[in-house]
Amino acid sequence: MNIVVKDSSWLESDIATLYGDYSGNIEQVTFVDNMPIPNLLVELGVFASTSKARQAGRTGDIPIGWTEYKASKKRTLWVWNPR
Repeated sequence: MNIVVKDSSWLESDIATLYGDYSGNIEQVTFVDNMPIPNLLVELGVFASTSKARQAGRTGDIPIGWTEYKASKKRTLWVWNPR
């Protein structure tokens, strides 16, 4: 799942560079508010509650920069948060 923190200083060209291919196709991108990781994972439907996310060790804030984040055993997030 491709994530961009919408209230960070991203550019439209970032989306094409990070989530596009050489043919000009862009993968689906989800724009989210800056929030703690447990809240993000609940919003995205990865965990049923923030307490379940924290029990799984998913704590802290959304990392700054480009991050490949293992949200669960089955879900990986590619997050762009340039701040």
